[in-house]
Amino acid sequence: MEKKENGSSLTANESEQRQIADWKRKYGKVFCYEVDGEKLYFRQPDRKTLSAAGVIAKNDPMTYNEFVLKNSLLGGDSSLLDDNSVFYGLSQIMDELVSAKVGELKNL
Repeated sequence: MEKKENGSSLTANESEQRQIADWKRKYGKVFCYEVDGEKLYFRQPDRKTLSAAGVIAKNDPMTYNEFVLKNSLLGGDSSLLDDNSVFYGLSQIMDELVSAKVGELKNL
């Protein structure tokens, strides 16, 4: 258990919140996927990860999803990704993980 500055111990929730704050500082967006009481934490994948996933999985969206998920995972029980039902659930929400900001293009 981690120690606070005053010497007392951090609770599990405080430690988790501290870790999430560290990830947010490092990666920006952080997502939590909770299933059956277990949590998986992901960062938004970067262009390098998405590019590599596209090359590796040219015609196989499942391989694409698996590569992106495994390379964006920050914490939690990574063995959950081996559970087909968890993987399928995550695959359904990949668009949220790989979201884009859409602006407006104006002809000047």
